[in-house]
Order: sequence, then structure tokens, then C-alpha cells
Amino acid sequence: MSTDSAAPSLHEDAMPRRLGSLRLRLGLGVPLLTCAIVAVFEWSLGGFVVPAEGMARTAWLVLLLSAAQLLLIEMLMLRPLRRLAAGCEAMESAPVPLTPEDATPAPGLAAELDRIGHAMRRARGSLWQQDQHARELRRELTQQRLLLEQAQLALEANQRELASLARTDALTGLANQRAFDEALRREFKRAQRQRGLLALAVLDLDEFKAFNHHHGTAVGDAALQSVAGLLNERFKRDTDVVARLGGEEFVALLPGVGMAEAQGVLEQLRDDLRALRLPQGEGHLTLSVGLAAASPAHPYLSAQALMQAADEALYIAKHAGRDRLSLAA
Repeated sequence: MSTDSAAPSLHEDAMPRRLGSLRLRLGLGVPLLTCAIVAVFEWSLGGFVVPAEGMARTAWLVLLLSAAQLLLIEMLMLRPLRRLAAGCEAMESAPVPLTPEDATPAPGLAAELDRIGHAMRRARGSLWQQDQHARELRRELTQQRLLLEQAQLALEANQRELASLARTDALTGLANQRAFDEALRREFKRAQRQRGLLALAVLDLDEFKAFNHHHGTAVGDAALQSVAGLLNERFKRDTDVVARLGGEEFVALLPGVGMAEAQGVLEQLRDDLRALRLPQGEGHLTLSVGLAAASPAHPYLSAQALMQAADEALYIAKHAGRDRLSLAA
């Protein structure tokens, strides 16, 4: 027999011998230790009453306690040790497993593993494509959101521009008829409520159709813009409203201003226009003005009545020879 085959046999014999030697030592040592403990216990109780009877009782007590201790040791320690030894022997006697090089899967298992690996690769590829699609979708959504915000800003700007155009004269930049009508109703009600002053002047360029026909439309438009500039220079207060009603007709609404003060400013405006000598410093474009003013001493029933009074004053100025200011009665 070879050395390798003899080694496990020697090891298998050594384990039972060690357990038997341990059981023998416990069988001798446990009774002796129990006897000593019982003797000390009896002595601590006052000694032996009758030596013979005490010895017999002690002997029985030692035997019973020793037997109980050995039984517990056998059940709680020796049997688990014996099972552990048997397990170790079984593990040592088991055949050596094959190395990875020698272990080859069955053909069916290899095919199944290939199919699983292929499916996992396809799943990874699909997940990667879905992630790319999600990223592209997020980019497109971001671009669409930016475009939507830009469109919203452009729409708001267009709405503001349309609102401004709806209330502004395109040629002169002054308020238009709609904006003036709203301002007239508002300021007239305020003047009535506060018993304040409100002056209204209607201004019309004299012989403007002939001027426009002689010098051309472009020169006529430039003249209208110059008149609008003069009106803006003369009426600078936040409460003043200057508008172009259409064609060559303008209007100035002056809250808190009476007849005399408004007359002085408008006469100065007529002088400024004559000094311009439109067109191009060579002409003689003039202005006719009709002025009406509401006050507690001279009230009007409505804003339309005040406007009509100013129009009638302008009509009188036109028929009186133009280039003049006429006051409403």
C-alpha cells in the first residue's frame, strides 16, 4: 500500500481513539471532582453525624451527581464532537473535483447559455437605443420650449405694438382719434367731479390741400410732423393730451388750464409755426385755432358739448380770414 492511501486510514483511527481517551478521563475526573465538592458542602453544614451513614450517603450522592454530569457531557459535548469528526472524515475521503479545464458543460446547457447571453446583449442594445431616443427627445423638447418662449415674447411685442398703433397716429406719433376721445371723456368727468378747469383747442392748418398739391405729399407729411413737434414742445405736462384727428386737423386737451392761459400758449404756438416758414424755411403755412374752456363759472353739459364749442370756434376763425384764434362763446 502507498503512503498516500495509508495517511487517511491513520487519521481515521486517531479520531475515535482521542474521543475514547477523553471519555475515560472524564469518567475518572468527574466523580473525583464531585466527591470533593460534596465533602466540602457536607463539612460546611456542620460535619458528619455518623461516620458510616455519612459515608454511604455521600457515596450515593457522588454517584448520582457524577452520572448526571457524565450524561450531560455525553449529550452536549461528546456526541456533537463525534458528528463533527464524522463530517470531517467524509469531507477528507470525498473525491477531488474536476478542474475548470476538465469541466465542460453539456451541449444543451452550452446552447442555452449562448441564447441567454445573446438575449442579454440584445437587451443591452435596446436599452442603449432607448436611452439615445430619450436624450434626443429631451433635446427636441428643450428646443421646442425655447422656440415657444421666443414666439410668446414676439407675440407679446406684437400685441404691444398693435395696441400702440391702435392709439397712436402712424405719421406724427401723436395720439389718434380713439385715444383722444377716451382722454376727453376721462378728463371732463374729472373736471366736473373736482370742479376744475379744462381747456380744449382744435387746430387746423390753413389751405393745406393747396400746400400739399403744390409742394407734394412728402413735403406735406414733413410739415405735419413739424407741427406735431411744435405741439409736443408747447404741451409738455404729463396731463396734456395732443392728438391728430385726421388730415391737417389737430387737437390739444389741457386739464387744469383756463381760457386766458390756454390762449397765450396757443398764440405763441401760431407765432412759432410762422417762424418755421414751412416748407424748408421759405413758405408761409399758417394755423387757425378754435378754443373752448370749461370751468365752474362756465360749465358744459358733456364732453361732446365742449368739443362742439371748440369746433364752432374753429369754424368762426376759418370764416373770419384764417390764421387766427377764435374763442368759444
